[in-house]
Amino acid sequence: MLYELVKERISRRALARVMSTFLCILFVTIHPFSQLGGSSAFLVLSLKELVFSVQEDLAQQLEITIINIAGALAAIPQEGSVTSRLISAVFLVIISFFAGWAKSRLPRLHLSARISCFVSIWLLTDNVGVTSAFLSDSGSFLWITVTAASVCLFSSMLILHWSSTHLTEELASTLRIIHRCLAMCMDNPFTYPSSQQITDLKDLHAELVHRSVILNEMYYQAAFELRIGRVSVKSLKPLLGMVEHLRRELSWGMVPRPGQTDWSNESYCVSSPSFEASAIELGKTIMISIKAVEDLVLGVYTHASLWRKSLRTERDAVTAAAINLNLTWYTAKTELRNTIRTLSEEPGSPSGSIIPSHLHHQCLFVTSLLQMAYDTSHILQVAQNISAHHEASRLRFWLPRLTWQWLGIAPRTFIMEEYGAPMAHDASEAETTLSAEEVRQGIAFVDRHDEVTSQEVSYSHAIKRIPSGQQLSLKSFPRCLLSTPQRLWNHPFILQLRLGASRVIRNMQHSSHLQHATKNAIGVAMLSFPAFLPSNSAGFQWFKWIHGQWMIISYVWVLETNTGATWRVGYLRLSGTILGAIYAYITWAICGKNSIGIVVMITLFDIPVTWLVTKSRIPSLGVVASVTLPPIVLYQYLTPDSGVSTQDLAWMRASMIALGIITALAMNSLVFPRYSRVLFLKQTSRILRLLSQLYLLLIQGMFQNIYVFTPHDKQETLKSELQIRNALHRSSSLLTIMNDELSLVPKPMRHYREVVLKIQKILDLMTGLRKIRENIPRKETIASVLKERKEFISCICVLLFASQHVFQARQPLPQFLPSARQALEKLESQIKVSLRRGIDVDVSVKGISLAYSVAEGEVMRDMVDTIEDLLELCRQLFGTSAWLTHTLPETTVYNVDEEPGTPGEGWFSTVGRG
Repeated sequence: MLYELVKERISRRALARVMSTFLCILFVTIHPFSQLGGSSAFLVLSLKELVFSVQEDLAQQLEITIINIAGALAAIPQEGSVTSRLISAVFLVIISFFAGWAKSRLPRLHLSARISCFVSIWLLTDNVGVTSAFLSDSGSFLWITVTAASVCLFSSMLILHWSSTHLTEELASTLRIIHRCLAMCMDNPFTYPSSQQITDLKDLHAELVHRSVILNEMYYQAAFELRIGRVSVKSLKPLLGMVEHLRRELSWGMVPRPGQTDWSNESYCVSSPSFEASAIELGKTIMISIKAVEDLVLGVYTHASLWRKSLRTERDAVTAAAINLNLTWYTAKTELRNTIRTLSEEPGSPSGSIIPSHLHHQCLFVTSLLQMAYDTSHILQVAQNISAHHEASRLRFWLPRLTWQWLGIAPRTFIMEEYGAPMAHDASEAETTLSAEEVRQGIAFVDRHDEVTSQEVSYSHAIKRIPSGQQLSLKSFPRCLLSTPQRLWNHPFILQLRLGASRVIRNMQHSSHLQHATKNAIGVAMLSFPAFLPSNSAGFQWFKWIHGQWMIISYVWVLETNTGATWRVGYLRLSGTILGAIYAYITWAICGKNSIGIVVMITLFDIPVTWLVTKSRIPSLGVVASVTLPPIVLYQYLTPDSGVSTQDLAWMRASMIALGIITALAMNSLVFPRYSRVLFLKQTSRILRLLSQLYLLLIQGMFQNIYVFTPHDKQETLKSELQIRNALHRSSSLLTIMNDELSLVPKPMRHYREVVLKIQKILDLMTGLRKIRENIPRKETIASVLKERKEFISCICVLLFASQHVFQARQPLPQFLPSARQALEKLESQIKVSLRRGIDVDVSVKGISLAYSVAEGEVMRDMVDTIEDLLELCRQLFGTSAWLTHTLPETTVYNVDEEPGTPGEGWFSTVGRG
């Protein structure tokens, strides 16, 4: 009973962390061992916490041990090659520059770059120019590094599991949420839900969006990690794509719009539609299938033992679910087709629609359910393949491919501990960059200018006689001399070199990785400057007495790639420094130089620190508190003749660490500042531009290929959807750290979050349009209503364009914009007429494609609502350039259907919506 309670409450990682701390402090306090590390042997605890800290599983621990030891060894030899203070300073700045670039550009080498800086700072600023101390200092740091790494690896081997199951558990959790969301939608699906149900559904959808993105991140992390198992993680990749498809289908097909009326009040709603029973049965079968897949995946990936676990029950459940799904899918399609055919043969509703208006949302619901069944069948096939691989494979060791992409993926535990710092950067173009069209026009102008010049020269030579030698020297030679450099400058080969050089220079000027490397090098150079002064100078003596290395190290550790993350890490680590200094003074006051007391007090302090690191959202506070403790408590124990009191040590170490933190905050706020709000606005503008391009891709595929949506079109749209999705995730990450930026003016965080949700909704609706339009009657709904389609498409493009440039320029919206709602109403009325005419001519139109046509209208109506909500958010954030604020009564003439103060039919006002 007690064992189960401890196992449930205390994680393996926490036990391994405390054990590694106990072993490290034990090695440091035992003099035969600690003498190998010299007076800096306490740095074993610092490196244990900062670089070799215990990870989630043994595979991760082995990886960081190898990489970070390599980083430390790469920095140690630098001391032996220096012969002067100047060369030492140059070496340190160069190492800091490349370490800063690696930290920003290659997240997997983040800790390796840090330990390289740590070792270089300590060696190159201590005993500067004294080459005789090289061997002893390097040997001490080698012992410190190897001891910290081996102790953490030993603790991990004793306690941790070999490989992690985070990806599988997260996938199972996401499938459970999809199951719950679908169950909520299937609860009385053909009656209008209450406002509370709509709110719960929206909350579930928001959680699904977050989990879907996290799943992809965790997959790429798991794909590049060491693991033991029978089935490769790559077998889960198609399953993750299908999970995202299910999420989108739930988003665009099963959430009613708030503006819809209660269907129970409709005169047509005298009885339930005939396809209701088959649709409900199909929804239940989908939920059973999702549960079967969840159980099978957990069984395959969570039991990595030498003896193969029998998964016959899970495999049979997946097979039975696949058979039942096909039967219920066919039944639901047949019932829907029969209902639509019956309705199309009736005279029609008063609104002119072939299908009564109270069945429009039901048609959307069923079509999305059919699409979910299609994707669920693929999920079941993937699950069957995974089961077959599990039965046929033996237990093996999976190694990651050491590629550039592997270096670009951050380890999972590092992301958890550096909460709030975005891992990806977009290469956004600078405001001064010429567009591609501007470059083309410039090249065309050069070509035309050269052509005109050559024509003028040939014409003048044709109508004039050949000049004499004197005339050539006086007139032709200066002109020829002046035109030759211009012709060389505009020569095609030189022009290609100019374009290439411009591209390289622009990328270097606006590279966030080079900017971070520059800030890292500048800060290290400034803080380490006293260490390279003459040995008899006051600055050098002060740096040596106060151990200014801690100031530089804390600067490197706090400096993040953007301002908001630096502020977050900065104030957390400043608080941790104060906490660690206070506890260190208390520990020395109680224990003095008693080694047993020091071991007990430091180990006890690691218990709350472990909770902060592994369970809380402020791990930086615990890390720095743990790092601040050893230099204060153990310094006098290791060097009893230092002559510095513990009270002085406490304030000296705390002040140095605090000064480094403050310098990092100032550097990231003044030099190349990267404010999250500015990045968010640019990112939002870019996403809206990508949305416009995606919508145009959908339209091009619809108009250029009237009868089919080609595989090339589908591939391009899928690529664009993935790009927008990743950009939306980066926007959410920027919102997470935006609160950490120091700002005197409050930021409208609620509006920013609403903007991201609206854009995500528009993306889901566009995905729904792509899938629905594969099944609509294209001749009656596209070719016959081409004019109305063009007007609606133009309105959507103009509205997205306006939203994009509002975020880019941060300027007010125009007062009046084309109304997509009125264009949609015209389009829908013409589609009704075209469909009625098509039914009379072609009997095949009476099939299920009519339901998809109605579903398309519902999705387009929802998209118009969402875009207008986005415009309203733009108005609230940036205002409106209003020019018609009131009308004179004697000159006001408008129709009864128009609002006063609007220019006429077909316009949408951005002044405000009551």
